[in-house]
Order: sequence, then C-alpha cells, then structure tokens
Amino acid sequence: MDVGEKKIILFGAGDFGRRALEYFGAKQVYCFADNNPQLAGTDVEGIPVRSFEQMKEICQDYRIVISVNTRIAIVLAKQLEEAGIKEYDLFVEMMNRAAVGSAKLTINYVTVFQKAERWLLEHSVPGAGIINNTDAPEPYPEVTGYFIPSLLRWGYRELALTYARWLCSIQKSDGSWYDTFDRAPYVFDTAQILKGLLAIRDLYPEADDHIKRGCDWILTNVDQEGRIHTPDQSQWNKEDTSDLIYLYCLSPLYKASAIFSIPEYTQKADKVKAYYIQNRMDEIMGFRLLSHFQAYVLEALCDLGETDLARRAMENIAQLQREDGMVPARRSVNWVCSTGLFQLALVWYKLDELERGNRALQYACSLQNQSGGWYGSYATVEGEIRAFNEKEYPRYFTNSEISWAVKYFLDALAARCQLEFERHAGQFYDFVDKEDGRYQLILAACQQLPHGGRVCDAGCGKGRYVRNLLEDTADQSIQFSCVDISENVLNAYLPEDIRVEAHQGTLTEMPYPDEAFDMVYTCEALEHAVGVENALKELLRITRTGGKVIVIDKPKSAAGFLPIETWEQLIDDSILEKVSHLLGCRLEIARNLPYDVNKQDGLFDAWILEKGVI
Repeated sequence: MDVGEKKIILFGAGDFGRRALEYFGAKQVYCFADNNPQLAGTDVEGIPVRSFEQMKEICQDYRIVISVNTRIAIVLAKQLEEAGIKEYDLFVEMMNRAAVGSAKLTINYVTVFQKAERWLLEHSVPGAGIINNTDAPEPYPEVTGYFIPSLLRWGYRELALTYARWLCSIQKSDGSWYDTFDRAPYVFDTAQILKGLLAIRDLYPEADDHIKRGCDWILTNVDQEGRIHTPDQSQWNKEDTSDLIYLYCLSPLYKASAIFSIPEYTQKADKVKAYYIQNRMDEIMGFRLLSHFQAYVLEALCDLGETDLARRAMENIAQLQREDGMVPARRSVNWVCSTGLFQLALVWYKLDELERGNRALQYACSLQNQSGGWYGSYATVEGEIRAFNEKEYPRYFTNSEISWAVKYFLDALAARCQLEFERHAGQFYDFVDKEDGRYQLILAACQQLPHGGRVCDAGCGKGRYVRNLLEDTADQSIQFSCVDISENVLNAYLPEDIRVEAHQGTLTEMPYPDEAFDMVYTCEALEHAVGVENALKELLRITRTGGKVIVIDKPKSAAGFLPIETWEQLIDDSILEKVSHLLGCRLEIARNLPYDVNKQDGLFDAWILEKGVI
C-alpha cells in the first residue's frame, strides 16, 4: 500500500494495529505507539513499540495513523489534539473508504434487499395482494400466491396472511382462480396460488378446504395422456410460453396428496410429469422459451426430484452465460430478462452451482431501478437501439416494473444464503471458552430462569454455547431448542442430549409458535439475517411476554475491523431502538464485551430486549 513518502507511526499496537500493519506493509511502518506502558520496548511482528511520550518527540517526521476501533479512536484523537498533534488519520475511516470504493465492483445485497423490500410494501394492495405490474396496478392472484412462501421466509407473516385471506375470498365456486382482471380461469395461476396456501396453512387452517377444491379443479384439466389444457389461452403468447410450464404446477399436488391422504393427486401428477418429460425433451434441453418460462420448467424439475435432467439442461444454458453473469433472455438475443435471470440463479443454487448462481444474481441485482423494482427486461448493449432490432431491443415489460421479479430476487437471495452456509458449515466455530464474556452474559441470563425453562439458540452453528450451557445449568433442567440455516450443521455437530432439540430455520422464519420460549439468544447470527428488523420481530414473537431476547454481535462502530460478506451488515443501535419502541420492550445495551478470554477491543456488543414490559 503506497501512502506517500513519510513512513507511518501506528498509534495502537493491538489487533487493529496488526491489521493496519498488514494493510500498509512493514516497509511503510516506522513503529507502533501505545499508551500501555507494558508494551513500550516490545515489538509487534518485528516492528518496535514506543510510548506516547517517545512518539511526541518524533511525530513531525512521520505520518500518524490511529489504529484502534472507532470508540477508542475518539479518545486517542483527543489525546493527540491536546498534545498539539493536529495531523493524523484514522485507520477505520481509511478502511471504510476502501470498502466504499471496492463496492462499485460488487453488489451490496443488503441495500438491494432494502430497496426491494420497500417496493414490495409500496405495491401491495391493502387487504388484497401484490400488483401485477406498475402499468397494471391491480392485485395479481397468481403472483400473490407464490409470493406467500417468499414473504414467510423473510419474516412478513402478517402480510402473507393478508394475501392468503384475499386469495381464499376470490376463489371461484368450481375451485379455480382467475387472472388479474377476473376474465378467465387458469390452471397455472391456480397452482401457484395453491403453493402459497400450502405454505401458510399451519398459520391459516381455513385454507385447507380451498386447497382441496383447487387441486380437484386442476385435475379436471388433465387429459388421458397426462397433458394439461387450460380453459382459456387468450393471455398466452405462443412465442414465449408453452404448456411445458405446467411441470411447475405439480409440486402442490404432491404436497396436498401427502397432507390430506388423497392418492389421486399424486397419481395424476405422476401422469402429467411423465407426459411432459417423455414428449417434450427437446424443449426441456433446448432453451427455446423466454428465460422466465424456461426457468419455470427447470426449477420444476429440481422440485420434482429430476435434478440430473435439470442439471443437463442448465449445462446448455451455462454455455451462454457471460463472465459478468448475464444470460440472454433467449438463445438468439442479447437483451436480458430480469426475472428470468433471478430464476436461473435460483436453479443453479438448487443444483449446488454456487459460483454460477452468484454471477447471475449479481448481474440481475445490478439492473435494479432506483424505485427498488425491476423492469421485465433490459438492453445489454450501449447506445441507441431501434425497436425493430429484435436481437438487441428488449421485448418483455420494457417499461413496467413487474412484481414477480421482486419475488424471485428474494428467493434467489435466500437460496444463496442457504447454500453459502451449507458450503462453509465445517468452518463454524465449535468452541467457546467458559470465561468468554459473551458466554458469561448468556449463562447469567439462563441462571435467572425458572426450573425447566425453555431457551432457544437462534443461529446455533455447531452448538458451542449450548454445549457449555448443558453443563453449567444442569440443575435447572432447562430445555434447549437450536435453530440454524444449515442442515449439515444440525445433523452433524449438535450435542446428543434429551434436553436439546433442533430444527432448520432462519432468524426471519423461526419454526416455533408465538411465546414459546422464556429466553432467546443469538450470537453472531443477526449480522447474516439481511432483514435485521424482521429478524428481531421474529425472535420477539417466539419469546414470552416478560422474557428476554439477547443479541450478541458486531456493532456498527466496529466497521473496518473485519471484512464482511456482501449480504452481511454490522448492527445499528437504531434498529434495536426502533423495534423495542414498536413492540414495547425495554432495551439494555452492554458495550465492548470481552471475548476469546482476554480480548476487549470493541468488536462485540450485546443488546438485551425484555419483551412487553413498557
């Protein structure tokens, strides 16, 4: 790192100082300075450590860089000012500027998520569903239906329930659902609505009758060969769509069959699946459809257990993917379909193709409009393009923002987070010292619980906290529930004990009923949640009134201390304060927790929310 002619004195010889040394390089650093008298006269990585007084004598010949965390940097800056040293830099600020500069080359998925989240809320029709598109702002039953699982995944339970109630209220007497403008029934639309109602039936049992009626109606549209015919095809563009997409209608039939013990649903679904795979293999493999519809087919194959076939088809599409992640809307064009690219990313994630999925997701996110939404398609070449140029000119909702692009962005991002954690599960920490300040805080809170209390470790990883707590609270008979996004972790690493049970889940979709726990804690997991506010609300939902939610994580003031992934974020007090105010919680913040036994450099804070006491 070239920083100019003057060599550097790093003011602060702790962990931040070591990071600064690595950043600048040993050739650029003259020495460290530190207020700790025990460090003066020692060295760090071969670089000598001076006292503050020694630094004052030589500072005019060197560049001073304060190399501590934000909180301590304020104190050291004041110390320098009082000593007459007016020129200095803060390493934290330098790292932040570097991060901003590099962000231009990548995508900040938290920002993309927040903008898409705003678009979703602004374009949900009160008491109904999500709009069709910005040129047709009426609620769209089909997309409203398959949006429900996405809403549940990201912590929007109440909005999902609103969608579900509206969908049930508009079902026709024969069991079908109609299009946006209530003109005609559609098999595809009905099946997507069933996906949503099946996802929410545990929260909304009234959906069960609607689900069965919808499934029964779909079966009336299956012929003897297994081919599906929809009653009205006036809204179908034959160039873009194909009845092959009916493969995307089968998963709700299989699921409903298992739930309600109706074997006819499985039998008919098997027949439909066999017909399309046996008779339409060229279409499956050939990428002849708009990427949006082709991806419907390929995701359906994944969901139906035909992963080898899906993988072979995706290998053909992979040949068209550019280095920047773009895949054309069709084989023969250069423009891109936004939602199709999100959907292809989702399919690649389902096939464990992380790198290709990441490239597709990044490119699709880069297309996001300032509003937070996406047009249906975009040109990928610069300059003026004439409408008659079919190869370059986009032709799918070119000036309208479509609701399903936001849905598939949310799904692709969730799948990416899932796969990233599954891939790196083995790297999770499996030990925390019992003297660690983070563990001590959790232990102290557990020791205040009644005998037989219930505690949830949200984002448990390999269970390093639970493993210690089982020993240190043995006389209290506390029951522990562990939740993690990674099934690999839950299956391989958690302690086997009758006091421990585990479920796969996320901080925004916890698999427990309201007020299930006396205490919920989450350690170094909220930073990964993307939707931090909804995650906090979800953790409070499963905590009893009077119980506590404890968050231990890296605060915003620790910016620059460690690199973070593009979907991670440091925790801002203001979000905790907002949620506490909304839900009537008392908030206590414990600053600068000691960790790894003897480290205490501002990397960790704790936020303790006591539910419903205000």
